[in-house]
Order: sequence, then structure tokens, then C-alpha cells
Amino acid sequence: MGILAGICLGLAGATMQWALKNPFASPYTLGISHTAVFGTYVAIIIGGASIGGGAFMILGTAGIFALIAAAIVLHISRRRWATPERVVLMGIVMVILSSAITTILMYFGGAGAVKETVFWMVGDLSRSSLDVLAYMAGTIVLCAIPLLLLIFIPSLFGVDEKRIRTYAMFVASLLVAITVYFTGTIGFIGLLAPHICRLVIGNDHRFVIPISGLVGAVLLIGSDLVARTVISPVILPVGVLTTLMGAPLLAYLIVREGRRAVGSA
Repeated sequence: MGILAGICLGLAGATMQWALKNPFASPYTLGISHTAVFGTYVAIIIGGASIGGGAFMILGTAGIFALIAAAIVLHISRRRWATPERVVLMGIVMVILSSAITTILMYFGGAGAVKETVFWMVGDLSRSSLDVLAYMAGTIVLCAIPLLLLIFIPSLFGVDEKRIRTYAMFVASLLVAITVYFTGTIGFIGLLAPHICRLVIGNDHRFVIPISGLVGAVLLIGSDLVARTVISPVILPVGVLTTLMGAPLLAYLIVREGRRAVGSA
């Protein structure tokens, strides 16, 4: 599950950075992960779904909310005033709103429903099992194949680059929703992996995007190993550890872009 989730998050993060031309973009910083989590809460607390009996409803709702968040991000990013930093700030606004509404839902939800939703608050790989892996791998293939075709053979779709980037953004958001459903919110893998790739292989998105999936898998597995051993026998949620790694990188990128803007001015 660590490999598959890391591939999804790495692919999604690199795709979003390419589609939006934004080095700060990732499922976490744009609020897409949190909005997908909000979708799972809506399905469980309002829709009455359960992890055992309403899995497809939960996954479908998470996907719908992730696509809505992606559409909002795309709309904002095409405004004249939309610098990369402002797009991320709007993503943070979506994080705050979805978190606040989620808290309200949990407050009025039943004890059983609230207990089921706690899993998605902090990313974890503890619910992994062999039957779950089959679903995860299958959905990755269904999403990753069209995504890679969009990137490597754009002429196959007969549309301009703007629409290609839009389609890629939506497919990446579905990958995020799938990952959120199976693992909860695991932050910053989608931000770290593409930047590590660019340091090693350059900026060609045709190579950065697929290799970011592999780097994301390595990052998530490594983070999970540390989370399981750093204060053993207590196992930390891996989402906490990835957030601790990614937050300094985001701060560094913001400072670097700010200095560049000042220098060019």
C-alpha cells in the first residue's frame, strides 16, 4: 500500500505542478486531499454509508469532491491576479473551510459514524490488506494510463495544450481521491517527489511526472518505516511524519520565489 499510495501522490503532485505551472502545487497544498476527505465524511455522516457496506459510495463521493476542488483551483489559476503563491493561499482557504465544516458534521454525527471518520483525519497505512491492494492497483492503472497518454501522446486526443493540462489535472485529482479513501490524508509527498526529481533529472515533465511516482513510493515507504520504529513500540501515523518533512520545503520554496520576485523587480 505504501508503494501504491506513494506512486499516486507522486504522479498527482508532479502532474498538478505541470498543469498549473506552479512549483507549490500538490494535492495537499491545493486543498484537494482535504476536500476529498470532506467527501468521505459527507458520505458516512450524512449519507449513512459505512466502510464495510458503503465503500463505493464513500469512494465516489470523495472523487466528486476532489474534482470539484480541482475545478475551483483551475478556475482561480486562470485569473490574471493568480500568482502561484495566491493559488496556494486559496487552496489553504479550502483546507480551512472543509476542516471547519467537517468538524460541524462530526459534532452532530452519531458516535459510530464519527468513529469511522477518524481514520481519514491523519494518513495511515494500517488498514492495508491483500484484497484492498487489488482494488488500489486496479484503480491506479485505470487512472495512470490515460494520464501518461495525455503527457506523452497529446496529439492522440486532438485538443490544445490548455485542455490537455485540464484533463491531466482532473485525472490527477481522481488519483488523490483514491489514495485518500484507502490511506487518509498523507501530506507533502506530492510536493517533495517532483522537486527531488527535478534536482536529479531536470525539468522535462515527460520524465519528471512518471519518475515522481517512483520517488513518491520510496518517500512514503521510508517515512512509514521511520514512523514504525522511531518510538517503537508506538507507531506514529505516517501522515504526521510526511507533513513534518514537507512543511520546511514549502517554506523554503515560498522564500525562494519571493527573493526571485524582488530580484527581478
